[in-house]
Amino acid sequence: MVFDFEKKYLFEQPAMIYDRPYMRGTSGPEMKQTSVVTTLLIVTIAVFVLQQVLNVMFPGYGGSENRFMAEWFALSGQNFKELKVWTILTYSFLHSTAGFFHILGNMLMLFLFGRIIEPMIGKDRFLYFYLGAALVGGLFYLLFNYNSIGAVVGASGSIAGLLALFCLLRWNQPTTFLLFLVLPVTFKPKWLFWVATGITVYGLLFTELAGKFSPNGINVAHSAHLGGLLGGVLYYRFAYKGASFGFTKREKPTIEMPEWFKKTNKSEGKFSYRVNRTNRESLQNEVDRILDKINLSGFGSLTEDEKATLDQAKDILSK
Repeated sequence: MVFDFEKKYLFEQPAMIYDRPYMRGTSGPEMKQTSVVTTLLIVTIAVFVLQQVLNVMFPGYGGSENRFMAEWFALSGQNFKELKVWTILTYSFLHSTAGFFHILGNMLMLFLFGRIIEPMIGKDRFLYFYLGAALVGGLFYLLFNYNSIGAVVGASGSIAGLLALFCLLRWNQPTTFLLFLVLPVTFKPKWLFWVATGITVYGLLFTELAGKFSPNGINVAHSAHLGGLLGGVLYYRFAYKGASFGFTKREKPTIEMPEWFKKTNKSEGKFSYRVNRTNRESLQNEVDRILDKINLSGFGSLTEDEKATLDQAKDILSK
């Protein structure tokens, strides 16, 4: 499995229950909206096509690649010194035109991780997180390469952030991956996180900072990957989980139940419940977990006990 695709040339409130797709209606214009993952795929691929068109129609000296996109939208210390501050984000939509593996790997990872994470945190938050991970990745690249003549392109900072967030969301849940898209391998995502982090730190210390450049002039920007991983950790810790920096404690988000989950009319007046606050909060947490499971794996993945919990909780939590 490939962890890094970045090439270089020479955070938000936690998602509420009602933000999730299974809490919305099944009809209407919202259901027809294109997902953020699909939009990012289309935009990034379109930019890559534009890069290739410029290379063919307006080649550089001696038939080399056209440098317009790199000079104006790739991230480098020199571009930043020239106040091209937008490059801190635009670099993530460019890719190496030397082949297709760079963009293919990144877009594959965006699709695999994005389609799982986007429904869990919502469209808007997913877009902000994706761009935020790119931003942190770009800042880390500048931190270690501000005086370098090299430039960085690629979405791997954002992809590293998605990988980190995915692993943190499903830390101990056994997950099956298709190694090289062929061989199924099942392991806990926490091991994927630590392996990816280890490879990134090693690459930063012993290749990027050591100045061991590839003979073909295309090198991996491990610093951008490390920034993306950190962005994923920060989002999970302080936005998704709602942790504070020690000054204030966030209130528990309010859970609004969908219509099908609310108490039916026929049960009104027949039963009286007395639920203390502790048990009610525990029940809400369990329902929240079950709803997340439905979102990820479908209603059919629930056990009989989980289905019974939902059935028993609908009257209590709707009061």
